Amino acid sequence: MRNFVILAFSLLSLLMSVSCARYDRDVRMALQCAGENRGELEKVLEHYSQDKADAQKLEAAMYLIGNMTYHRSYPAALYGRYCREVDSLFLCRDTSDAAVRKLEDISGRYVPDMIPVPDVRAVTADYLIWNIDYSFRQWETSPFLQHLDFSQFCEYVLPYKCVDYQPMSRWKEEYSGIGRGEMDAFRQFSELRHNAGKAVETSQSEIRDSLWFAWRSADCIPLLDFVPLCHLPFGTCIEYSVLGLLNSRSKGLPVSMDMIPSWPDRNGIHHWNNVLTEMRRNIDFVPFENNPWDSHYADKPLAKVYRYRFNPNKDFLEALRKEGRLYGNLNNIFLHDVTGEYCKTADVMLELGPASKGASYAYVCVFDNYVWTPVALSRIRRGKVNFRDLGVGVVYLPVVYMDGVQVPAGNPFLLDTRRRKVDIDIDHRHSIDMKLYRKYPAFSHIYHVRDNLHGGRIEAADNPAFKDARTMAEFPYDHFLANEVEIPDTTAFRFWRLVGTDAGPSDFAELYFYGRNGGKRVSGKIMSPDFPMQNPLYDNPSNLCDGDALTNFRTEGVMRWAGFDFGKPLSIGEVSYIRRGDGSDICPGCHYEFYYWDSGKWRLHGMQTAENVYLEFHDVPSGGLYLLKCPANGARQRIFIYENGEQVWY
Repeated sequence: MRNFVILAFSLLSLLMSVSCARYDRDVRMALQCAGENRGELEKVLEHYSQDKADAQKLEAAMYLIGNMTYHRSYPAALYGRYCREVDSLFLCRDTSDAAVRKLEDISGRYVPDMIPVPDVRAVTADYLIWNIDYSFRQWETSPFLQHLDFSQFCEYVLPYKCVDYQPMSRWKEEYSGIGRGEMDAFRQFSELRHNAGKAVETSQSEIRDSLWFAWRSADCIPLLDFVPLCHLPFGTCIEYSVLGLLNSRSKGLPVSMDMIPSWPDRNGIHHWNNVLTEMRRNIDFVPFENNPWDSHYADKPLAKVYRYRFNPNKDFLEALRKEGRLYGNLNNIFLHDVTGEYCKTADVMLELGPASKGASYAYVCVFDNYVWTPVALSRIRRGKVNFRDLGVGVVYLPVVYMDGVQVPAGNPFLLDTRRRKVDIDIDHRHSIDMKLYRKYPAFSHIYHVRDNLHGGRIEAADNPAFKDARTMAEFPYDHFLANEVEIPDTTAFRFWRLVGTDAGPSDFAELYFYGRNGGKRVSGKIMSPDFPMQNPLYDNPSNLCDGDALTNFRTEGVMRWAGFDFGKPLSIGEVSYIRRGDGSDICPGCHYEFYYWDSGKWRLHGMQTAENVYLEFHDVPSGGLYLLKCPANGARQRIFIYENGEQVWY
């Protein structure tokens, strides 16, 4: 793509001498790039130039041809054979590793010959005229397109492909009758007659029932055809979104595909669909997973949102021409910024540091658990850069790229929810102490299991039957994360146990006892009454002391409890616990590394092996951006600031 786009730009100088002022510069460039296929494009233009009644169709033709220069397509015949072979593999609906490898093997055989061809050099006049005429008929006859103006028609209906590399075929016509649901019956009802969102819902419901989908990725030639995507047994949000786009647009429904290059509070790219409604705001949804108007990450922060369009993003094109490439998940010239449709935004003007000298463009990044990932770019002018429409509630870092290497060009900053830019600059003159309980924020899925996190208590006795047991501590009913409770009673007992409450079941992942003298962690032999196992894998009393915060034990009343025999009477001063959760609480026995951001890099402040469900670090430079890692315990790690004795995550 890079070389092809740069070649297209090099032709611009030649076009200045073209005397024909009949078409705009983009159309003239397409004609020049078409080479021997130029005649096919000219036939289309001449076809719609003969009748003034076709003036709007001529404009549509110029829109397609003018933006066609940057598009490429897989060879239709070869791609068709690839899809048929892949589809035969999918009929067994196998989601195993072996099935993924088979798909990758099939793809590998086709890769050498699956060379995308520039559309301007492959499209035929007959195909382009058919697409234009068919699209206008959709616009004229579909009740769900009547609210579109011409520019929206060009974006949502006219393009002959949904995404780049999609082969040129009559997919709009071929798939128009599949999975229509009740949308044709909507004409009978006034409030549904033009309801595009409701039409999308019924159109995808019929297809959803036949989908068999496991979330996993494969390294293969992308699937851009309706049939194999309907049978796909595994994939990601990108496959779902492409299928949703093909399905909707083939039925004359104004749907787009949107994406974020990275979440600002966790890792990962995400794609989904969006429907252009008649009277209310546009509605985003994950196709075949939820419907328009259902919740789609409504409470998640967004840094940048982009929409795939047929016309290229001119700012991205210019950056590609000047710097030779685009970075991160912004390496697609058809992405257009629509962040303002989704969230509260603000413009941020930055004065860049000396590291930016020599660069033409700066990027602003968010942290993705590992590295800083670009989410927007902007032109540098006199050492300053203006980033427009950044989502609020997000920490950003400005960077430039030198010889392909990312170089920080300023301090990280928080764009808070009141649209204020707050610089985050480490202060070595003032130090603080920190008490850290987690390396990753607690998301709502933990809260959603709160019905299984009812209180609980610690009892002690001098006999294994716990006759006349004494209550030594009670766990707070509404605390769902790791914590510790003090044991005020100094009496020494040999037998200690975790007991549930009458309020309901209570799930614990780990339980730790600390002696009163010196506070050292002590271990005992696990014991429990006989009771039927509900789930032997995740409902074993030994899970409480296996060092794995992702396994748990469920207590229920006095019938299902877990006890510890310490071999001799002990006076326990504290009991710490990790509740059922995501495994990101501080886990005793695990090794942690604590960093702060300073002068464009992460600097190690200290390392600890946890002795409790928290870590304590002293003499930490204040006011900075921090990161806690546990190399042996997963990749979940997030940046945070420290305010009022608490970690504030970003």
